Amino acid sequence: MKIIPRIIWKGCSHKPYKAPDEPLPPEAVKLEIPQDNFWMRAIFIASPLFLPVIASLYLKNYIAGYAVTNKLWIAIGLLTALSLSIVHEWLHCLPYPRTATAYIGILPARFMAYMTCNSPISRTNDIISSLLPTLLGIIPWIIFLFCPTGQKEFASFCWGLAIMGVTSPCPDYLRTYYVWKCVPKHAFVQTTSHGIYWFKQTSKQLLN
Repeated sequence: MKIIPRIIWKGCSHKPYKAPDEPLPPEAVKLEIPQDNFWMRAIFIASPLFLPVIASLYLKNYIAGYAVTNKLWIAIGLLTALSLSIVHEWLHCLPYPRTATAYIGILPARFMAYMTCNSPISRTNDIISSLLPTLLGIIPWIIFLFCPTGQKEFASFCWGLAIMGVTSPCPDYLRTYYVWKCVPKHAFVQTTSHGIYWFKQTSKQLLN
């Protein structure tokens, strides 16, 4: 029995694959996410996550009385986190309905992966979808916190994974904020080639 949406691998390309648009109900409302100072606002919203990760590095060094990290292994952790971008996008897919089709690919020129899915998704699941990849940062951060100070290489590797894992979803945090702020509870969210829209549950029922 299928428990996750259908995922189609699109390989490497110069630009993201354009998923086919699905019909929107006529009363669908466009979700406006301001683009001015986009990255500054995204980083600001992410600060409650990445600032504690940064602080924990200095706190661990302070408690131990010496540097418990290794710059080389931090760099290896950062690079490993980049290689997990496909996993990041796969995690975005999981909360979507089983009937949905998601597309995952890589943009080599931009050193990033992408996921696109234009199927309707509940407000709650959309928020979960946006935040789920944060686990790739939170889990290694917890491991780093409890890692013995003598295991400098492993602790450094985990910290590199953690800092990249909580900062790379910055745009997702900003989307989550506007979905939480602007979309009513029990509504549905749908991404299209011309923006993000939301509509009430009764509209979704009419589409079925």
